[in-house]
Amino acid sequence: MKSFSFGLLAIGLCLASASMSAQSDNVLRNPQVSKAAFAVTPPLRDLVKNQPTELQFGFHQASPVQATKPQQLLWNAKHFNYAGWKDPLAQKQNQPDTIPTKLADWLGVGIGFFGYSVPDAPTDGNLSIGDTQIVQWVNVSFALFDLNGNDILFNGQHSVLGNVLFSGLPHCGSSNSGDIIAQWDKIAHRWVMYQPRFSSPYYDCFAISQTNDATGAYYTYEFPTYHNSTDFPDYPKVGVWPNGYYVSHNDFPNLQSYAGAMPCAYDRVKMLAGDPSAQGVCFLDNSNGTLFDDSMLPADVDSPNSPPPTGLDPIFVGSIDNFSSDSNVYYYHFHFDPANPANSTFDCVNGACKIPVATYSNAPGTAPEPGANSIDTLSDRLMYRLAYRLLPGATPSPTVRSEPNQQWLVSHAVSNNGVPAVRWYEFRSSIYHSTPVTYQQGTYAPDGTSRFMSSLASDGNGNIAMSYTVSSSSVFPTIGYTGRAASDPRGTMGPEQIVIAGTGSQTDTSNRWGDYYNMSLSNDGCTFATTGEYYTTTASFNWSTRIAKLKFDNCGSN
Repeated sequence: MKSFSFGLLAIGLCLASASMSAQSDNVLRNPQVSKAAFAVTPPLRDLVKNQPTELQFGFHQASPVQATKPQQLLWNAKHFNYAGWKDPLAQKQNQPDTIPTKLADWLGVGIGFFGYSVPDAPTDGNLSIGDTQIVQWVNVSFALFDLNGNDILFNGQHSVLGNVLFSGLPHCGSSNSGDIIAQWDKIAHRWVMYQPRFSSPYYDCFAISQTNDATGAYYTYEFPTYHNSTDFPDYPKVGVWPNGYYVSHNDFPNLQSYAGAMPCAYDRVKMLAGDPSAQGVCFLDNSNGTLFDDSMLPADVDSPNSPPPTGLDPIFVGSIDNFSSDSNVYYYHFHFDPANPANSTFDCVNGACKIPVATYSNAPGTAPEPGANSIDTLSDRLMYRLAYRLLPGATPSPTVRSEPNQQWLVSHAVSNNGVPAVRWYEFRSSIYHSTPVTYQQGTYAPDGTSRFMSSLASDGNGNIAMSYTVSSSSVFPTIGYTGRAASDPRGTMGPEQIVIAGTGSQTDTSNRWGDYYNMSLSNDGCTFATTGEYYTTTASFNWSTRIAKLKFDNCGSN
C-alpha cells in the first residue's frame, strides 16, 4: 500500500452548548456548535488498493425500523379502517400519455454484481449522477459507473466499503453503518459522500471530492452530533444548499425512546475548500415537549444554473405521522449562519407551519408480496428527496413579490382502500414569501397493486419523473416508474413503466425493504437516474439492485 499521511484536528470540540428546548415563539436558538476532525485522502483509486479483493461481511439481521410514534402506529393498526378509506386524489383513469423514456438500465450492487455477497438489509440504496459518472451507495458498499453503466474498476474490485473513504478519521473510519447518502453537488460539480457513525460516540461523516472525479482525492470531516455524541442519529438525509450541507436525523438517546428531531447544518463553502476550520450546528427539536416533529427532509437544489438567491434559507418538511389522517404537510425554516454559527435558528417547531393538502391517511405499515411475508412501506415519513429548483424563466423581482419562483417536490405512501399508493406534491412559493403552497398533488393508484418507497424530481422543462416499488400478493416486488409533462393536467401521472420485474420475494429481515431510494437529476437538466431493490429468487438477504437512466423526449440540454 502506498504510504500517506493525514492532518488531524482535535475532534468533537463543542464550542457552544445551551438549552435546546423550543422557545414560546416556536423558534429554536442556541444550537450546539462543533468542529470536526479533518483528513485529506489520497485518490480513492489508490486508497482502495488496501481493501481485500474478496470482501468479507458478517451476516447482519435487520432490526425493526426505529419508529418515532410507535404508539400512534399501533393505534392506527388496531382502530383505523384502512380498507374503508378512499384517498380523495386516487388517480385511476384519464392518465396523460407523457412518460420518460428509459435510456438504459443495469445491475447495481447486490446479488449478481461481480460475486457480491449481501451482508445485511435493508439496502438504503441511493445514487447520484455527475458530469461523467454515477455513484450508487447501497448500505455498506458503493460502486462507480460511467454514464453508460460500465463499472469503473479498482484493481479488480467492483465495490468499495463505505468506511474506506473515512479511514484517516479517528471514528468514522472504524464504523461502516449504512443509512448512507451519495450526493452530487450540482452547483460545485463535486461529490458529497455521507455516512453516519452508528457506534457510540455518534458522528456525521462527510467526504467531499476535490474534483468532479469520484475516483480522486477527498476532504473528509467527522462532526459530533448532539449531546456529546451519545444520541443515535437515525435515518439521516442530506440536502445541498449554497451555504451548507443540511442533514436531518431522528434522535434516539442510547437507542432508547425517541427524543426529537435533530436538524444539522455544516459549512459547505469551507468544506469544498478543504478548510479544517469548517463548523457545524445541530438542534434538538423536541417540539415543545410534544415530540410532534420528526422524519424531516432538507431541501436539495436541482437547478445549479439558477441557485437559490444568496441569503435565502432552506426549508425542511416532515412530521406526517401524528394522526390517523391529516390534511397538512409540515415545514420548517433553517437559518444557518456559517460566519457566526451560534446565531443560527430553526423555526416552526411543534407543527406550527403547515402546507394544506388533500386529506391523507398513511398507508398500512407493510405491503403484501407473494408468499407469507410482507415488506415495510415506511409510510410514517416522507420519502427522500425534497427536490428543489428555481423555476425555468423565473426572474425574481421586488415589484412582483407574489411570483411563484420556487418549486419543491416530495412524496410518501398513503392508504387507498387499504392498499399503499404514492401521494406526491409540488409546492411553490415566491422567494419573497416563506410559506409554500400546494401547486398540484396526486395519488398514483392505477390499480389494486401496492406502490410505495417513491422519489421524484423535475427536469429543466418542468417534466416530472417518479420511481417507486410495486408489490402485491401476486406481484413480486418490482421497480416501477412513471411521469408527466408540465402541460399535462395537474395531479396526474402517465402509464406505469417497469425498470425490472422482481422474480422473488424477501423472507425474514424484519420486513425491511429499501428504506429509501432517490430520483437524481443530471447537471444537463434532462437526464434522470434512479435505483431500487428487487429479488431474483425468494430468499432472505439475497437482494439485487438496479440502476436506470430516464429522459423525456421533449427535453434538450440546458
